[in-house]
Amino acid sequence: MTETRRIRVGIVGVGGIAQNQHIPGYLRRCQDVEIAALCDVDEDKLKSVGARYGVSRLTTDYRELVRIDDLDAVDICTLPDMHHPVAMAAIERGKHVFCEKPLALTYPLAAQMYEAAEAAGIKTGVGFTHRMTPAARLAQRMISSGALGDIYHVIAIYAMGGAHFEELPMTQRRTRAVNGGGPLFELGSHMVDMVRWWLGQEIVAVCAQTRTFVRQRRWPGSRELGEVDVEDAAVFMADLEGGGMGLFINSSVFTARNFDQRVEVYGSRGAILYDQGRPYELRACVGKEMMELCAGYGIYSPAWGLYRDEEPYPIIPVPQDLLDGRAAPWERPPTQTLTPHFVAALRGQDAPLLPTFYEGMKVQEVLDAVLLSAEERRWVTLPLSEG
Repeated sequence: MTETRRIRVGIVGVGGIAQNQHIPGYLRRCQDVEIAALCDVDEDKLKSVGARYGVSRLTTDYRELVRIDDLDAVDICTLPDMHHPVAMAAIERGKHVFCEKPLALTYPLAAQMYEAAEAAGIKTGVGFTHRMTPAARLAQRMISSGALGDIYHVIAIYAMGGAHFEELPMTQRRTRAVNGGGPLFELGSHMVDMVRWWLGQEIVAVCAQTRTFVRQRRWPGSRELGEVDVEDAAVFMADLEGGGMGLFINSSVFTARNFDQRVEVYGSRGAILYDQGRPYELRACVGKEMMELCAGYGIYSPAWGLYRDEEPYPIIPVPQDLLDGRAAPWERPPTQTLTPHFVAALRGQDAPLLPTFYEGMKVQEVLDAVLLSAEERRWVTLPLSEG
């Protein structure tokens, strides 16, 4: 595929993630890309989105979409249970595939997707969009450069919460058959990818616990109760390939916290504090002199019980080359999406930020290990068997 050729993309699933990230990413941030076809089981929504973006080729059957001869790529924005069948059908037809996360419901299914794409020479991408956060990119640059030395501790939190959690209705996302997992899959998949990307290390063992705090919920518009068979919260310890220790927390019940994404990394030469709520800066303590200075700041002052207010970790602003086209951090950010990087890969260009099906498969392996560990209440060693 040459760099000047117009790329035609078909999108399966036209809900919020497609309308807010994927479609704007292709149309506003890529040149010579056409949304050539749309597919969704909701015919009314399909027609509405088609009219909004001027797409006339519409279908409620993904198998019809992947059979379009002049389609270059298929972008999958469905619920997780459809990721595997749609991707496999697209790969069989020789289409390149971008897929939302998690890649599949289970590690064996994710491995099938990866292996099929590799055998067919298919370009792939996975929607781990938090790689696009400027501060996350700075963290990856610092850690991969060795600035933090040997990594000792990683604490990664991605959680959410709101009022009246117990009153929320039953949805398909609260079933294992459709979603695979709860916040572990929806939020934790991002953090497992981020830690693997930052450190360049695998997670080699996990020990987990999960909780489902509300086990029955009422289906909307009905008196019928549905059984919630995915977790409301997951916490797991992890052994890192380089010898460090990890702690991951994913929850839907961080009450009144909204979305909370934070990572702390501590190494032999320094540490960083990442907060997605402050996407244009990191707090960092790097180098012997700075570490010695920061060591003078304890939680308590010498007068026992009096807190010290000083913040020992200075702020490091994200450099211009990681601002992803922003002239300045205070400008309205462009749509956060990896679709332009997928398009670059299709054109044979370097796309170092793009996670592929391999990354999606490795993340899924960790998620499966976490569920197994929680079920059997033991440490689980990776890699897992695909069987």
